[in-house]
Amino acid sequence: MTYEDSATSTIDLLAPPQQLFAFLDDPTVVGAHMQKPSLMMLGATMQYDVDPGKGQAVGSIVKMRGKVLGMELFVEEIITEWHPPWRKSWKTLGRPKLLVIDSYHMDFVIKPISEGSRVIVKIQYSYSLSPVGSWLGGVPAKAYARWCVSKMTSEAGNHFPQPPKRT
Repeated sequence: MTYEDSATSTIDLLAPPQQLFAFLDDPTVVGAHMQKPSLMMLGATMQYDVDPGKGQAVGSIVKMRGKVLGMELFVEEIITEWHPPWRKSWKTLGRPKLLVIDSYHMDFVIKPISEGSRVIVKIQYSYSLSPVGSWLGGVPAKAYARWCVSKMTSEAGNHFPQPPKRT
């Protein structure tokens, strides 16, 4: 599938790849920002439902549901790659019911660096076909995608120490 846009966020952390992967492998951890009301979520929250694979195996299914501005939200994802402790990928199944983005593919990659590990989170997405998303164009989709990947790396940064800033 071809996507219309992408966003990436990177963070360096003082943690081994195995610990980072175990932390980021939990869908409720990487999606914690969507389980709390926020301006970017217009006050909405998403509830997670994971299959017996817990979103931690190829083929595992993760579902999210919520409601914003009276509109039901729903997205179903499938894990497409799972290579501990280096990489995990997932993508939407079917037609998501979201406000500003539509189908997407996400992944995180963990690379060893001289002090700890580097985490790179990326989303490739299409713009929403919802009346709100199509009326507003790509502006809110870009902002939401950047917010989403940066929240995922900041969750890891809140859990693991970062190397000291070099001056």
